[in-house]
Amino acid sequence: MQDHLSEVALILIGSTLIILVLTGLIVISLFINQKRKYRYRQEKFEMRTNFDEALLRSHIEIQSQAFESISRELHDNVGTLISIAMVHIRSMEGDADEHKRLKITEVDGLLNEAMGTLRDISRSINPENIQRLGWQGSFIAELHSIRKTNLFVIHYSEEGAPFQIEVRKQVIIFRILQETLNNIVKHSNANHIHAHIAFAEPEVMISVQDDGRGFDKKPVDIQGAGIKNMLTRARMLPAALGIESSPEAGTLITLSYREDLA
Repeated sequence: MQDHLSEVALILIGSTLIILVLTGLIVISLFINQKRKYRYRQEKFEMRTNFDEALLRSHIEIQSQAFESISRELHDNVGTLISIAMVHIRSMEGDADEHKRLKITEVDGLLNEAMGTLRDISRSINPENIQRLGWQGSFIAELHSIRKTNLFVIHYSEEGAPFQIEVRKQVIIFRILQETLNNIVKHSNANHIHAHIAFAEPEVMISVQDDGRGFDKKPVDIQGAGIKNMLTRARMLPAALGIESSPEAGTLITLSYREDLA
């Protein structure tokens, strides 16, 4: 009887051990499977991210080439035509009476203004000019161009010591800021623009604020090609782009970039 009980106990112990081993194998198998799935998803995500970054980089390079070509065409062709028009206008001044001279002077002034605006646009979109001035110099030049319209009061300030940033990333930073200013000019109906740059190597924080009409921030991710472009470029750096706005309360755009995280 005792031997029979011992056999039963051994069978139970053996069965329990087998069940535990099988359970352990199943758990290990599930863990390995989950790990493989996670690794697969991670690799897929990294491949997608790398593909998106390569696509965006190509897009920016193509865009830069297009901007450079447009800038050259504006300078060489349109600029030349305006210059010729100015020469013709001025050549008529000697044979004109007082009334016509006033008109010629007025037209000459408008052509001069058009030439200045054309020169500003050409410089603004030319990547070589951005590389020469740097993102900060190009941003200040853009603010100066807006100030010349007399439509906005510009407030600019900076603190800290500027530091070197890769040229390609400088172009991206400037394009984000350029789009920000473009949105203010086109849509904000603002009177004041406050721009501030704070350097604290390896980080730079840029803020651009207006006192315009603002907008509903909730659908910001699904509307507005300009804002989408800004967000896309910020991811390219990578940098943190903040957008704070509400109707009739203006808009605050902040861009935070760290050189050591890029």
